[in-house]
Amino acid sequence: MLSSVNRALNRVLSEQITLLIYAVIIGIGGGYGAVAFRWMITKFTYLFFHQTQAQLASFHGIRSFFVPIIGGLIVGPIVYFFAREAKGHGVPEVMVAITQNKGLIRPRIVIVKALASAITLGSGGSVGREGPIVQIGSAWGSTLGQLLHVSERTIKTLVACGAAAGIAATFNAPIGGALFAFEIVLGSFELANVSAIVISSVISAAIGRVYFGNFASFPLPHYTVTTTVVILLLFAILGIMGGLYGFFYIRVLFVFEDFFDRLKKIPEWLKPAVGGIGLGVIGYFFPQLFGVGYPTVEHALTNHLALGLLIALLFLKLFMTSLTLAAGGSGGVFAPGLFMGSMLGGAYGLILKMIFPHLPVSDGVFAAVGMAAVFAGSAHAPITAMVMLFEMTGNYQLILPLMLASVIATAISVRISRESIYTMKLKRRGVDILRKRNPDRLAAVLVNEIMPKERLTINGELTLREALKVIAKTPEWFANVNDSRGNILGSVARSQILEGIQLGFGETMLLTLLPDKIGHIHEEATLSEATTMMNDLNTTYLLVVDGNDVAKGVIGSSDIVHAYQF
Repeated sequence: MLSSVNRALNRVLSEQITLLIYAVIIGIGGGYGAVAFRWMITKFTYLFFHQTQAQLASFHGIRSFFVPIIGGLIVGPIVYFFAREAKGHGVPEVMVAITQNKGLIRPRIVIVKALASAITLGSGGSVGREGPIVQIGSAWGSTLGQLLHVSERTIKTLVACGAAAGIAATFNAPIGGALFAFEIVLGSFELANVSAIVISSVISAAIGRVYFGNFASFPLPHYTVTTTVVILLLFAILGIMGGLYGFFYIRVLFVFEDFFDRLKKIPEWLKPAVGGIGLGVIGYFFPQLFGVGYPTVEHALTNHLALGLLIALLFLKLFMTSLTLAAGGSGGVFAPGLFMGSMLGGAYGLILKMIFPHLPVSDGVFAAVGMAAVFAGSAHAPITAMVMLFEMTGNYQLILPLMLASVIATAISVRISRESIYTMKLKRRGVDILRKRNPDRLAAVLVNEIMPKERLTINGELTLREALKVIAKTPEWFANVNDSRGNILGSVARSQILEGIQLGFGETMLLTLLPDKIGHIHEEATLSEATTMMNDLNTTYLLVVDGNDVAKGVIGSSDIVHAYQF
């Protein structure tokens, strides 16, 4: 029924106007989804601790030992039995859905991710709420697109609209929400997507302001930032530190994941509870690490934390977040990055004040800039980092230090590793998201991704007449040729066989049609490399081999043309 609605709208309105209508619907759903999700977190926090998220930072009750374990016992089975893609921070799953799965996300993710993440956060999991709301919003966008039976391209845009809507409402950051969708989720700034994504972000942010208030997420005192060359140099050093720590954040997170992956004797659904043991012990002594930790961030921004505590929280937060996610908890990595960035920047600012007592910059400013630097260093998203922190603090005085530190942090982190905290998770699964996002289609696709897996194969020792009888029974125009042991030797076209018979070679073996020299290409080479080799060898196909030089199949020029078009 909804598919007919889509067709009717496209007949009456232009495709672009129809897309904007859908963007409004997703913005509304994303906005109210963010409101509902935060309400769920509040309710579960009170259920587990009889406290609000803000009060957790000073909670020292004995239940701190046991609540994370109980939360893990609930979250583990929910994720394992209902939607395993709800495990972890969510954004990579959205990225791969757009890149590999035609924008399709299972509708049940909306419920499972919201429930699992709210319980994780409510029971003290040291994660963020932005990853879940991105996945929830994206799943809503994908579900709407599937119900309307829109095109693949439109579904991908609607998924990005949902991601932008979730971020915009959660952080009161409509510009940052749109940039997050472009720079991180889509990995590009295509003009065709701009209007729809911006509309969803604006609508969602407006709904968020109704329920959460129209003020910055981290309102700063009116700090004045003197932007002399020396001061900017100090912020540049913070950018370097943020980039290095951002990379460190990525590495530690996946070291923990490897550790839990090796625990084969523990059932997957039980691992979140195992991780909850560590969370309970550390959280008892440092309750500031429970949940998203934003009250503690605000203390760092307003110069209310001692140097020793800043340094302790910096590294313990990394441990707690890695433990929560690696064990199977559900939550985001953005908020922990902000937390650690504020601790890093705050500690750096205090040290500078000890060395230069008359430095005309508050250490709270360094804490704010540190947030952007660590996020940019871990996410490789400098534009999103600088704009979101500007929106979240509401202080234009910070814009130059934010820009400088974000760009430097990203450059440092990218120089060490091309993978961000989001793409690394996919790379470890064998999904090279950065390659797939390459605008050059030939450079973005590997040979083994388009090589026909089920192509007709004919024994090369058959005569041309016998081979014609085989291929004539099928609609195929090409066939692989193998030897008596089943090894693939090359490929022939139906036209080649017919031409050979017409020339009087009907009793000649099929092998004679193969060229003297056939090019070999590795299955993980790109189509660009395959095209270059075909041109160099003046041939229309190549033999595809694996790492042991064993032929796996054949790729022809027609396969490449088809992949380039579709």
